[in-house]
Amino acid sequence: MTRPLTIVALCTMLTACAPSYTLVTAAPAAVARNSIKVSPATAWNKAPKGPFDIAWEENWTANGALLDRVTFIGGLPDGQAIARQRPKADRQVPVFRATMSPQDLVAMVETYHRIKDGATVFEAQGVEPVTFVGAPGLRFDYTYIGTDEVKRRGRTILAVSGSKLYMMALDGAAIHYFDTALVDFSAMAASARL
Repeated sequence: MTRPLTIVALCTMLTACAPSYTLVTAAPAAVARNSIKVSPATAWNKAPKGPFDIAWEENWTANGALLDRVTFIGGLPDGQAIARQRPKADRQVPVFRATMSPQDLVAMVETYHRIKDGATVFEAQGVEPVTFVGAPGLRFDYTYIGTDEVKRRGRTILAVSGSKLYMMALDGAAIHYFDTALVDFSAMAASARL
């Protein structure tokens, strides 16, 4: 085989092994192990599982995970963490408990971003009660700067139902991408059902 054909064959094999994104159309969709149903108004891309992703998690992006990301966590049982982690790791995301206070839930999300995204500056604001997936929950906004030194904004909406955690989070670059995705994210959160 000639050298150019060998290179083409290797590239084809590597491409076939790479995880791929899946188009999510603007239609009702079941997410996070079919535990939550949402109705996106625009098309998104379902991201392949990453090393920190847990079994109850699904991630979407419109422009690439570095620019915007919607995370769905559905039916996370009491005693599980919202991130995959080694049992003996120095820094741990606290495990979810159905009895957590709103402050504990916000701190859990903050710790997640500090470990997963390397957030050195994290500021939560605007914690308020909402109804999410038909259950009492809370919504809060935050800003953080990760290891890439890009300022990001986020919004998390979560609720505990049947002693399980249901969560949607939007993270995006503070310049343009967060604001652009927020309209569809808010509509999906309002439409979210178990």
